[in-house]
Amino acid sequence: MKEGNQEVANAKGIKGWRDLWAALLWLLNLGAFIGVSVLALQVYHTNDSYTYGGIPSHTQYSGLTFDTSTFLIFGLAVAVGFGLSLLYLLLVSMAPRFMIYATFIGAVIVYFGVTIYYFVMHYYSAAIIFLIFSCLYLLCFFWWRSRIPFATVMLESTIGVMKKHPSTIVIGIIALIVQTAFSVWFMLTVIGTYQRFYSTSSNNASLNLAMVFLVFSFYWTSQVISYVTYVTLAGIYASVYFDSSKSPACPSFKRAMTTSFGSICFGSLLIALIEFLRYFISIARASSDNACLTFFLCIVECLIGCCQGFLQWFNNYAFSGVAIYGKSYIESAKRTWTLIKDRGIEAMINDNLINNVLFLGALLVAVLTSLLGYLYLLVDQPAYNQTGNMTPVIVLICFIVGLSMFSTVAIVISCGVSTTYVCLAEDPQALQRTQPKLFEMIRQTWPRIVQGI
Repeated sequence: MKEGNQEVANAKGIKGWRDLWAALLWLLNLGAFIGVSVLALQVYHTNDSYTYGGIPSHTQYSGLTFDTSTFLIFGLAVAVGFGLSLLYLLLVSMAPRFMIYATFIGAVIVYFGVTIYYFVMHYYSAAIIFLIFSCLYLLCFFWWRSRIPFATVMLESTIGVMKKHPSTIVIGIIALIVQTAFSVWFMLTVIGTYQRFYSTSSNNASLNLAMVFLVFSFYWTSQVISYVTYVTLAGIYASVYFDSSKSPACPSFKRAMTTSFGSICFGSLLIALIEFLRYFISIARASSDNACLTFFLCIVECLIGCCQGFLQWFNNYAFSGVAIYGKSYIESAKRTWTLIKDRGIEAMINDNLINNVLFLGALLVAVLTSLLGYLYLLVDQPAYNQTGNMTPVIVLICFIVGLSMFSTVAIVISCGVSTTYVCLAEDPQALQRTQPKLFEMIRQTWPRIVQGI
């Protein structure tokens, strides 16, 4: 047995918590979130006799009055995000090839629709940006059509494992429920925080500080939930690849929640910091009346989005390594990437469209969820939003809720693909035993991968 395979076989016996500092830091963050939430949720406890139409501010000043329809907005956002994400997972499992085409076409239609809307509303800077992306995605669809057959085979292979081990789907659904519950908790906390701290007579420093922390904490905890799911699933997919365990779900979850939990918190923190920065740039762009500044912020947001996409892509392979080797985040990332480059698998990764498809699917769900929030504000016209100053906040909260929910479900698929690549770099011959159809396609297209290093 090669050294790499020996490490895979010994992964269960690895002891010692990796990146413990990150786990402790996340626990402090969670404790602070709970503390702020307790203060915010007291608003509902002390105001249990409110009626539809408004909730009075609980500050010493006359402040913000949230209409209780806000609960309905966020509730609908959660329901739509949950429903669309679960529906997408079920449809992909039944018709993978169709869903690849449908996701591309649906994303292009939505982007063109948003472009037309912005032109109608005379929001030209944003309209131009969306028009550029609409055209780019349309061109990408035609450029990438030749890669769809391989993406279909990879997707069918992953779905085959999902059907053989239904625990993967169950884990994805449980993760979605947990993410949904946390999103509801977050939104109730946000509303309660505004009720408790907003004031028209002061600079709202306490409110701003609380909101900055809540948004960052939401991003970080959402990523932790997603990557605990990812590492658990990666352990299952790796076990199936090497045919080393008949019941890999429980041992994989145990490692994700113990020895590998610090590494999960570390990698999640990096993503959360970028998402956090992108969120506030989005707020600034949506609130700006200066066309040049809005255009500049759009460019900055796109650049940050590219960095975020690259880090998420890299994290997929790093966390597959964490699940397989049981090492720290940085050690696993280095080892995994070295193996992938030595084997030449980066060429195959570049030709794979599944992550692109899932990214477009995430944007599709997030845009539809935020559009629901916007339309509700437009129709209901609540008292607290007469000037429209709360529209960017509510729309973006709906957006990130939809995005986080879909990302949790997409992990079930993306994890299977990424883990297969990492395992392929470790031992390509094992794939010939477990998935001969996929092995043959890889052998014909990328012969270097299945040869010795």
